[in-house]
Amino acid sequence: MLLLSRVIGHHVRDPGGQVVGRLTDLTVSLAQESGRHRVQRVLVQPRHGAALLVPWDRVTIFERGRVVLSTSTADTAAAMREYEILLGRDVLDTQVIDVVGQRLARVADVVLARTDGGGIELVGVDVGFGAVLRRLGLGGFAGRFGADVIAWTDVHLTSERGHVVQLGSPRAVVHHLDARELAGLVSRLDTESAADVLAAGGPAVAAAVVRAAHPVVGERVLRAMPRTDAARIVAAMPEEHAGRWRQRLEQVPALRGRRFLRSRVWPRRRHTGVVSS
Repeated sequence: MLLLSRVIGHHVRDPGGQVVGRLTDLTVSLAQESGRHRVQRVLVQPRHGAALLVPWDRVTIFERGRVVLSTSTADTAAAMREYEILLGRDVLDTQVIDVVGQRLARVADVVLARTDGGGIELVGVDVGFGAVLRRLGLGGFAGRFGADVIAWTDVHLTSERGHVVQLGSPRAVVHHLDARELAGLVSRLDTESAADVLAAGGPAVAAAVVRAAHPVVGERVLRAMPRTDAARIVAAMPEEHAGRWRQRLEQVPALRGRRFLRSRVWPRRRHTGVVSS
């Protein structure tokens, strides 16, 4: 087992042993159709200049404290692909939702594993207190707390890019939940992200989710959406429920105009630096 926090930050060397920069992150593509998501590229930050995204096939040695490339990184551009995320920026230390355990948690570490072919694959995220202590240099106390690993297939990301990329990836767990499970997810997301989830599923699915969610949650999200989109969702409900929801939405909310109705439960991590698709 490999832990992301233990592999990033080390020197990256060229075939001649010269330091070309530091390993600052790893990427995975959520567009993979089957199997675990494998590390696609490594992000190298030279001492001077912009960060470089190096394909995994140029990595000849990847060990704790030792990363060696097969060629120079001079011709490697730092542009993110459509379904690519950075594990450090978009997952580590961010809030995630465990859709099976129905809980909100902060990622203390990202769990990886070596493959038979020499690659690295994504296993899940550790949200346990022991991982926090280990990263604080208190490894002697970390053993008192067991690991709390959530499988990657059960994780929904709340970071800005992570959330958007998962919504666009058919394999992501959000696309395989029923109305009740989606209602639980929506209730734990900030208003903007919850509206994204409803919009991604289409009016019929969104209508079932709103009916399954707490009325306060459903109203909060519908009011945050464009009126035409909210109207389509309500129209997809059975007429009895649609009538009640139309009346509810026509009423002036008690907190109209206050930021609370559209505020986030927690701020999304905004990505900077290497972000373009």
